[in-house]
Amino acid sequence: MPFSTFPFLIFLTVVACGYSLIRRGLGWPWSQAWLLAASLFFYAYARPWNLPVLLGSITFNWAIARAMMRQTDDRRRKMLLWIGLTANITLLFFFKRVGVFVDLVAFLHGPQFTPHWSLPLGVSFFTFTQIMYLLDAFARPPASPAALKIYRGLTRPNSLFDHATFVSLFPYVAAGPLVKARSVVSQLHEYVADEPPLARACRGVFIFSLGFAKKVVLADAFAPIADAGFGAQQNFTMAEAWVFCLAAVLHLYFDFSGYSDMAVGAAWMLGIDIPQNFNAPLRARSITEFWQRWHISLSHFITDYLYKPLLRAMPRRNAATSAIATVLSMVIAGLWHGPQWTYVAWGLSHGSALAVNQVWRRRNLRMPDALGWLLTSVFVISTIVFLRAANVPEALHMMTRLLPHENPTGVDALRHLLPFSPTLILRPVTIGVVAAYLFKSSDQYSKTFELTGLTAAASAALIVVSVFFLNTAPARIFIYFGF
Repeated sequence: MPFSTFPFLIFLTVVACGYSLIRRGLGWPWSQAWLLAASLFFYAYARPWNLPVLLGSITFNWAIARAMMRQTDDRRRKMLLWIGLTANITLLFFFKRVGVFVDLVAFLHGPQFTPHWSLPLGVSFFTFTQIMYLLDAFARPPASPAALKIYRGLTRPNSLFDHATFVSLFPYVAAGPLVKARSVVSQLHEYVADEPPLARACRGVFIFSLGFAKKVVLADAFAPIADAGFGAQQNFTMAEAWVFCLAAVLHLYFDFSGYSDMAVGAAWMLGIDIPQNFNAPLRARSITEFWQRWHISLSHFITDYLYKPLLRAMPRRNAATSAIATVLSMVIAGLWHGPQWTYVAWGLSHGSALAVNQVWRRRNLRMPDALGWLLTSVFVISTIVFLRAANVPEALHMMTRLLPHENPTGVDALRHLLPFSPTLILRPVTIGVVAAYLFKSSDQYSKTFELTGLTAAASAALIVVSVFFLNTAPARIFIYFGF
């Protein structure tokens, strides 16, 4: 049930109103039971046969974490941790990567061997969430005094009821943001926000309406422009290549940041706070700042659960090993997006840029903000080719078109591929570019939000406009639903 559909709007309204009434009338645990039932319904709505995958993952990881937390022997705890990590990685590999080997077997032995299965909704995100839970459970100090000096407590054991609700909560189970148990479970038991529930719900409606408009008005308008450029390998002019690459960046940005805003807004409507995932990343003045603003929860996951363990595993900790750990972490993140060489190239390019930026900062070098922003923007826009091109040769071909060559400002191919119209120019190109580069972030808008007639009218207008576009053409599936 994608967020940008009429069924979800009805579902969210019913669930939020029901949760508020149950919480006031019956209290916990009935309100949490309502959320759990609603989340499982949401997950099973389109493909109920995937529900056992989610439930099996929840039960297994809860059992492993409980077993680890009861152990005082560090070796046994570590063994249980590795069993849990191996099982989760195997699950991801089974659903996301085995198809590559199946296709290879089919290619070698004929088309009669071509079994395929659909990717369970949110398998990467609910698996990553539980990997974090297991690692935090391992970091909890065991009972022995000696071990207390080594491990610091990060989480407490959850009941199966709490763990199932935390993992499957519908605002983030499909595509994040990645959350930690200790930040969510306490909010399931009681309302802990520092503002009245109605005010938090109104703030949620406002941020949800922003995300809704980002998705169906802007992201879905940039999508055909990017598709046109990357769907036909041609000798584009430099101007055309930059237009197509910028459209691809803005499509990805508005699509995923729109989803993240809708997720945060839906959670706030339930009185639950989850982390923001974007903070105006296209205004970043360095690649490090970009990753501090783009997919923030994944950046934290890469830092805490990939980069730091890799660095600790190095024989020495210095600038060189830090750079190696950074590159390896981003390559792994690229491989998570897909097994193709294009994703490896994307991870390698961003990892290398982050490593260079680390050296730059270690040496206390400075750059004017405007130049830093320009270089960061050029890098982000140019490397999007690895995420959109079908293969590395096509990606490199598009990169060559980004460089100056004959007739750099020509737009003949652009005119041929795209029907120019006032709607096309005014909606995605003008409004989208201005919003991405000049407007405040959704987080800034939400922090300054006050329930007034103007903000209520703005929320209503955004929803009405979004519904109009949604009624005109069905919204595209969210990009990250494919991961």
